[in-house]
Amino acid sequence: MQNIERAISALKAGKPVMIYDGDDREAEVDFVIRADVVNPATVRWLRENAGGLLCFATTREIGKILGLEFLSEYYKRRGFHSTAPYGDEPAFMGYVNHIKTKTGIRDSDKALTIRELAKVVELALKDPEEAREAFRRQFYLPGHVPVLGGRIGERWGHTELSLILAKAAGLPPAVVIIEILGRHTEAMPVDEARELAKSLDIPLITTEDIKALI
Repeated sequence: MQNIERAISALKAGKPVMIYDGDDREAEVDFVIRADVVNPATVRWLRENAGGLLCFATTREIGKILGLEFLSEYYKRRGFHSTAPYGDEPAFMGYVNHIKTKTGIRDSDKALTIRELAKVVELALKDPEEAREAFRRQFYLPGHVPVLGGRIGERWGHTELSLILAKAAGLPPAVVIIEILGRHTEAMPVDEARELAKSLDIPLITTEDIKALI
């Protein structure tokens, strides 16, 4: 329980947390950080120390308020296969850039897009119609920041796990997640990730730790 409390405190303080989803799923460890504190240096650090796909995660309910749908549903209607090898449909709901970005791919651009997405999520919790209009005005699609929608209670991926942790920390459902590859061509092994967590003084928690919060 001490480790999960450390993780909650770290996330609340704007520091990264590491989450392992388990041997029977992706068997990956992700960095997670609250979205509203992300700046260009954060994006660079995540890019250099993780190396996976940097994503913005919120709930599917917020995604739908903003006018998005799961891309798996879009592609299924067109006859494409959309189930991952571990059995889940992906959580992707879109790829966006803020209108003030230059190319969208730069660390500064991604940080801007992520922070502005966090603002729209907070607005959606108060005024859904205004949030949808703000999203339409302030972002363009497709872009370079994937937006994930968590199916909390139905799916146990990093998207959902990070959002459950955010809720436990009293934070809005707006986080950034990225897979840790390190120097590997596959996911960083969890034992190596635990050593990395110790060296960086970052709490590493698991699906079981987070399920205990519910």
